Amino acid sequence: MSAALPTALPTALPTADARTSWRFLWARLRPRRWLVGLALLVALASSACAVVPPLMVGWMVDRLSAAEASVADVVLPLGLMGFSIVLNAALVWLGMVLFARVAQPTVGALREDAVNHALDLEAGVLEEAGVGELVSRVSDDSRLISTAVADVLPTVLSAATLLVVSVPGLFALHWTLGLAGLVGIPLYVMALRWYLPRSGPLYLEEREILGRRTAAFLDAANGRETLTAQGWGAQETARLDAASDDSRRVENTVWRMLTRFFARNNRAEFVATAAVLIVGFVVVDAGWTTVGAVTAAALLYHRLFDPVATVFQTFDTVQEAGVALRRLAGVTQAPVRTAGQATDEDGTAQDATGLCLAGVGHSFDGTHRVLTDVDVSVAPGESVALVGSTGAGKTTVARLLAGVLPVQDGRATLNGVDLGALAPTDLRPRVCLASQHSHIFAGTVLQNITLGVSGEEAREDAGERVEAALQATGAGWVHDLPDGLLTEVGEAGHRLSTHQEQHLALVRLQLLDPSYVVLDEATAEAGSANSKELEDASAAVIRGRGALVIAHRLSQARLADRVMVMEHGRVVESGTHDELVGAGGRYAELWAAWIGRGAS
Repeated sequence: MSAALPTALPTALPTADARTSWRFLWARLRPRRWLVGLALLVALASSACAVVPPLMVGWMVDRLSAAEASVADVVLPLGLMGFSIVLNAALVWLGMVLFARVAQPTVGALREDAVNHALDLEAGVLEEAGVGELVSRVSDDSRLISTAVADVLPTVLSAATLLVVSVPGLFALHWTLGLAGLVGIPLYVMALRWYLPRSGPLYLEEREILGRRTAAFLDAANGRETLTAQGWGAQETARLDAASDDSRRVENTVWRMLTRFFARNNRAEFVATAAVLIVGFVVVDAGWTTVGAVTAAALLYHRLFDPVATVFQTFDTVQEAGVALRRLAGVTQAPVRTAGQATDEDGTAQDATGLCLAGVGHSFDGTHRVLTDVDVSVAPGESVALVGSTGAGKTTVARLLAGVLPVQDGRATLNGVDLGALAPTDLRPRVCLASQHSHIFAGTVLQNITLGVSGEEAREDAGERVEAALQATGAGWVHDLPDGLLTEVGEAGHRLSTHQEQHLALVRLQLLDPSYVVLDEATAEAGSANSKELEDASAAVIRGRGALVIAHRLSQARLADRVMVMEHGRVVESGTHDELVGAGGRYAELWAAWIGRGAS
């Protein structure tokens, strides 16, 4: 019978309020404010060109209906119309270029700030929120913002400036025509007053549900082996189906709301157009203005339909972008780790040395305890192997000891200082974690190896140290790659095998030279043909350092200075390999099973 699958959803990262979000955006727009101003001037000039054709048509109607009409009365307005159309097209193109130059660097800065802040988050915040939540914000949400700034914002500004130019034009033709054109404004306002209060919360719900769906998918993809081994496949599929159903439900609700909103806009267009035509008929019949003026007014007002309708049709994108901005800005509001010094109750610093967990308990959902009163210590230069059956809590111990997860109960300390009181820049050079899932970033092999080296100049000067790390860990195969250390790897580059990816992770640790290493089954994915190579590399990384090794091969545990055995979230045995085998307890059972299967 398999264990029950935890059902708790990840805790979402914060969502900023509107004022904070706009300050977050403006801080990145400010260096490009002159480009924004120039783009606004271009939009105004483009709108001025757009009203020329309707005015010229009205002028031709009046001139051609007169007895003294001539060819010039047609050629001149047509020439002006053609010139205005060409100039308008050029100005629209220039406006799009300017907005693109504003949008892309700005959105890039927003994304970089969010990711940089995420890298400094307080230990465990991102773990609890879920990687999918962050991925959703820095990819999907930033894409929405980019689309809104580069594509939608120029459309909105074009419509706004066209409205600014056209309404005075209507009044210039005749004040009654201007008033008739304003009839549609209350109807548009009513449509917006109905739409805006409903759309904001709905789009926020949509983005949050999409983030949870992404998180659920990534969790299932990354944990597929565990899900299969524990028999949780059907339950995880049900969770994904539920997330997809929620997403489909909210998207259908959004489209129903948009359909009703567009219907209200169409009603406003119909009423306003009818008002202009009816008033035009009355004022022409009364002799207050000309047929050409009414024609120009009708065409001018009709000219507003497409941009205004486009603005309303893009309101969903604008609303989504606003929510996306709040979510992206919210990442920067999540608490980050702050440096400090832990003290005893009497205020004096602790004198303990080594990397330690004392009386630690942990729960991911607040209900089920995965660790209970765990004590683990690693002295300087000591290697400790942590073994136990799947689900015993070994990986949780590794993450707590490396400072990735925050301690809920008990203490996690490095030389007497709480890990939570150390800034990442202080902790990471001293304690490093390597897991069985090694990620390869897009770039060269050299860039992947020197990833943790601080400063561009330091990375460029790390050549001799990289060679020494490769030699110490037996990773000479790197030089056999197509371009050696400069071989491009990642999704679009040379594909590395699983054992090569894990080997590079160990080379990276050797280069960083931390005081303590935590290896969470860092050689587990290698096939038996490569296990010796990775175990030798692991031994090189451990040598001379304090090390906690979660060993899936008991041959690694046998070589450790001390072995600790975990079951059901507790440490049940501790001692040397020989002591534990002789004691005939749980470790002796595991060792007998290991020997029985040939120690493969």
